[in-house]
Amino acid sequence: MTEKKDKTLVRVNTRISPQINEWLDHKSKETGVSKSALIHLALENHIQQQTMVNELPRIYQEISKLKEAAKQS
Repeated sequence: MTEKKDKTLVRVNTRISPQINEWLDHKSKETGVSKSALIHLALENHIQQQTMVNELPRIYQEISKLKEAAKQS
């Protein structure tokens, strides 16, 4: 499969532990997904989780407002 180069992407070099590298090697072979793609997916997932965690107080406030409005109805 040829990968289309997206000019909006940037290269990032980092060091990882041998254990993480072994895990990535295993998952890459198991799934047929490149190690780079696995790392990209993991980072996207982490960002989504952090965004949700950061939004939880606001969501809780909105739920509290709705409960209070329902009580007054």
